[in-house]
Amino acid sequence: MVTQVQGASGQFQTSLLASIGNQFQNFAAAIGQGLSRVLAQAQGAPVPQFGQRYAPVNGNAFQGNVAGYRVMGDKAKGVEPGFIAKRDWTPGDAAKLQNPQHKFHAKALELATGWLAANPQPQAPSDQALDAMLQRALAVIAGSGSPHAESAAELLEPDTDGAAPNVLAGLRANNGLDAGFEAELARELVQEAFAGSTQTADATRAGQANEMLDRLRQGVMDAMPKFNKNHYIKLDYYEADKSGDKYQIPLDKSKGVLHRWYTGATAKDRNEGAVREALANDLMRSLGIQSQKLKIVEGQYADGTPKLMLDGTHVDGANGNSFSDFDGKPLRGERYLKDGVLVRNTQAQGDAPGVFSGPPRLDPTMVEFGRNKILLLLMADRDALGSKGGNKGYVGNTFVGIDPGHALEGDLLGRRGDIRSDFSFKQPGVVPGQGYKNFTMFDQSTLSEKMEGVRQIARLRESGADGQLFDLYSQQFGNARPAAANFDQHIQNIKAQYEGRRDDILQIFQERLAVDDFDFGVAPASDAHTSLRDVSLNLLDGLEKFTSPTTSKTSSGIQLLYPQITDSAKRKEWHIGQDAATNEVVFTCPASKSDVAKMRNDLQRYLQPIIGRNEDFLQISPDRTVLSLRVPVDRLADFGGMLSSRSIIEHKHPSRT
Repeated sequence: MVTQVQGASGQFQTSLLASIGNQFQNFAAAIGQGLSRVLAQAQGAPVPQFGQRYAPVNGNAFQGNVAGYRVMGDKAKGVEPGFIAKRDWTPGDAAKLQNPQHKFHAKALELATGWLAANPQPQAPSDQALDAMLQRALAVIAGSGSPHAESAAELLEPDTDGAAPNVLAGLRANNGLDAGFEAELARELVQEAFAGSTQTADATRAGQANEMLDRLRQGVMDAMPKFNKNHYIKLDYYEADKSGDKYQIPLDKSKGVLHRWYTGATAKDRNEGAVREALANDLMRSLGIQSQKLKIVEGQYADGTPKLMLDGTHVDGANGNSFSDFDGKPLRGERYLKDGVLVRNTQAQGDAPGVFSGPPRLDPTMVEFGRNKILLLLMADRDALGSKGGNKGYVGNTFVGIDPGHALEGDLLGRRGDIRSDFSFKQPGVVPGQGYKNFTMFDQSTLSEKMEGVRQIARLRESGADGQLFDLYSQQFGNARPAAANFDQHIQNIKAQYEGRRDDILQIFQERLAVDDFDFGVAPASDAHTSLRDVSLNLLDGLEKFTSPTTSKTSSGIQLLYPQITDSAKRKEWHIGQDAATNEVVFTCPASKSDVAKMRNDLQRYLQPIIGRNEDFLQISPDRTVLSLRVPVDRLADFGGMLSSRSIIEHKHPSRT
């Protein structure tokens, strides 16, 4: 079965998987972002020295340079030590500046052209240096077969008194050159900057060229987002916080002495956490979740042991939207978590503009939201959202994944059968803090929307890309690495656990995924087929909500759009299939004889407006232990409307309406 995934995240995943095909290297280029800094290190770059504690950030001032970063200051948020920085200029950037196909080179030409204008930019080289370089560039053009050779030679002619011409002043006074000549001159100027900088025997020429290169570099760095984004480097543990062979969280960042002691870990364990988090971030992206860029940075501890850190950047969206987490500011009207659902405060009478002090209401405006629940459960990320929602967030109305620090951990990743077919799950252990937090926020979505996440998992398995991702990391952190950075076997163990959990989830939802292949009497890949598929799934969910104990509000009274089953032990699980002879969609629920009788009577009365006294729709098995509802395809919309979430709330919770 080729799984069709709907929506923007499905298109994102489909585009990503289509680009990789079956080629391993294409896959690495497409989503193995976490390895790019490590691969650069493997090509022979010197091992950078980290581990310095910086002062707090002070505006845009820089406190130092390390390994291609301009350090702005200490990373204050979060418990892991690290720093905030912007990228610095590297030899690789210099190569891009020389590459005519690269945007850095295009920007350099733009800058050089601007320096020739009557009102040059203030970042231009000195007039003396620029004039000398202009003369060398014009000499090259004059001696070539360029259509502008004659014009270049004329500009180099001596003044009437025999003095050397001031070419720059002449150009600016005469309002410049024609476009073609100007473009060629800018190219030669940039080329002269690189050529002249290597002339060790001519200190004057080299000095002028280096002055221009400095201005070009600064102009590119000022203009390009790469050099102006904040980078948050974490896991840069300090030698002062080493106790025995374990590196501890700095005392001022910890939640107390016990927390600091309990979370201490060896260098190898810290490195494993970095690799696992980068792997989880790439896996999250391959599943169709928009996520931050997270790269591994390689350094050393004082004793020469490899130190692997993580470099993350903010996630920015279209239309100027920036990332916000789900731990928003209520009084500003931002999204925040309350009672396990997303809400926003309302404006109270007397509130000033931009102030929201009224009671919270459910916020249903996130798009393609519910599908993320199963994706995060697959990754066994118990702390995916955190206690207040600070570990995930959004750009605009799109869910964005960050900080998968507890994803792919062995104890939870190895669980099987803990997820139910309605996307509820069994919490691990008995300590609430060690379980999944706030995952109910995704349940204010239709069943059909949540099933899109299952389809994304199925599509990823079909492509084989998830297994390739694990193999890529396994190869990069294999036997060629020192012991403290060798995780080949460990990554393969995680892969086996992940694939087992993935296959278990797909088995649990196999029956509901099969609805994709039902014969609804329309083209299989059409919008009409998708609509009838979704109506069928939501009708299935409606039957469960109708026959199980539910609530329509949270503990503090926030009204829900989708009623929630209050006790999983009392849930009536319905199944879905299709009668091959009649094409009817058949919904069945096994239960005790008394429950079957009650459910039939309740449904018969409730559905009377659309079924009348016809008893063919609702049938009981000969042994009285299975109730069936048989719905012709052309009646799915009628039944779906009667058993929609809104209709069920109106029927079961009339005080709401």
